[in-house]
Amino acid sequence: MAARATPTSDGRRSYGIDRRTIGPALLVFALAVLMSIVLPHIDSATQYHDAVHNGDIVQLADGITLVPTAGWDLATGVVVGQTRSPVGDTAQTKLVHGSVDFYVQAAPFEGTPPALLTRVNQIDTDLHNSRARAAATTHRYAVTTRQGAVGVAKDFVGVARQGSVVAFVFRSRAASTGSQRQSTREGLVIVVAGPTGPISRQRDHIVSMIRSIRAAS
Repeated sequence: MAARATPTSDGRRSYGIDRRTIGPALLVFALAVLMSIVLPHIDSATQYHDAVHNGDIVQLADGITLVPTAGWDLATGVVVGQTRSPVGDTAQTKLVHGSVDFYVQAAPFEGTPPALLTRVNQIDTDLHNSRARAAATTHRYAVTTRQGAVGVAKDFVGVARQGSVVAFVFRSRAASTGSQRQSTREGLVIVVAGPTGPISRQRDHIVSMIRSIRAAS
């Protein structure tokens, strides 16, 4: 049977798929990959040499930036002004300092920071249960950027690593759709992980980088 487009009055449905659900699905899929494949290998001996410097600004998504701490390495992502290709609203950034990893995953998300963190925690819980591994977690607490955006976070402590998961939802720049302009939301999930000693020594830098996240007005 041939696929058939199903138009709606606002043009948001195509081939039977509501395009509003694609962004959140991508975010959840990316987080599943992050939790199941990337984080278990944080203790690898991979060396990075793309160090960030004072004044560098990393673009996390369209209109959303972070100021990294000098001396960290940018393993994935772009520095503002050093890329010709525009960064879209679905992107991943990875900063590394020794055995400490700082991941940021961005994708459209129309819910709240607590709802986003709940989804992330559910993914992490399911994956740990499937491997018979568990991590102790703290209660949720609020995290506020210097710009005033309020997110929600939760710390975790496992056998070989500890860290934090932080969720923000920013209002993105209004996008044009025909004669209308739609305001969308951008979900941002930060996962910081590493061995106890190194991550404790980098805690001030980690907090500073999270608080530096800024959305263009």
